[in-house]
Amino acid sequence: MLLTPLGTVKVFVNDKEVEFTAIKLDNLEMVCPNVNGRYLIQYEYKIEFKNQEIKCCIPSIDVKGEMECGERLEAISFYKNDIKLTIGAEGEFTDYPKYIDFSGDYLSNGIQYAAFQTTADRNFNFGVCWIQPCTEENDTQTWFGADPNLMP
Repeated sequence: MLLTPLGTVKVFVNDKEVEFTAIKLDNLEMVCPNVNGRYLIQYEYKIEFKNQEIKCCIPSIDVKGEMECGERLEAISFYKNDIKLTIGAEGEFTDYPKYIDFSGDYLSNGIQYAAFQTTADRNFNFGVCWIQPCTEENDTQTWFGADPNLMP
């Protein structure tokens, strides 16, 4: 689990909580120099697992999330007082993915990947990033900070 100012981040696979290691990352000077926390969470998927839903969420969150998608990025952000927290996932979620062999969904408390029987072995990456205080000037920093495409 990962403790954040808005609650504990947990990962569930097919609705069962799983252990994970949150890898602390440095801030990116050009796009997220002022964030307070930036983490990578990886789940190793194997084709023999077949259909799976891999959720990264804050079960106790009590504020509504806002979708913030971009090219090859799906993200959900939560605002509370002067805190903004974003959870990001790689890809573009659709009902019938054309270029990737997985999809996903937005949740009220996070985001999830959906792996299919045809999904190849891979790591599913989540980015978690928060900033406090969040202002109009630094609001986009968590979006960049939670983008798994900008993580090692």
